[in-house]
Amino acid sequence: MGEERLTPDEALQEIGRVDQRVRRSSRGPGRAYLFVGLATMVYWPAMFLGFPPVPMIAGIGWIVLTIALCAYMARLQVHDRLMKWINGPISAAYVLTMTLPFVVGVLLLPDEPTGGWTAVVVGLSVLAGLPLVYGGLRLMRNR
Repeated sequence: MGEERLTPDEALQEIGRVDQRVRRSSRGPGRAYLFVGLATMVYWPAMFLGFPPVPMIAGIGWIVLTIALCAYMARLQVHDRLMKWINGPISAAYVLTMTLPFVVGVLLLPDEPTGGWTAVVVGLSVLAGLPLVYGGLRLMRNR
């Protein structure tokens, strides 16, 4: 088995090609983060403010989205440094911000929410999705 020799220029080109491929590997998770972040912004208002059967459809949709996302992320082989660096803080921020609309919707939201309560639920829903939207955009901009 012969060893293939590369010139210095060829070696630099190969390093650049591999670097590009590794950076491109984070774009899929970036799209997934962005999609789930935007879906989060719609999910909570649908759950707490929607009329039947909207909450049921939103709940089933969230379960399907979660299963699909877990399967997708398990199949990925992402080796990008930014993805490894950003995943922990973004996930932690998402979990924390997701608790806000849940707590407000379950414990504080009246059965007949007024316009003010609707604005609170929508605002908290947008806040809950922002960590993933931010993380998704950062990963997709990674060049």
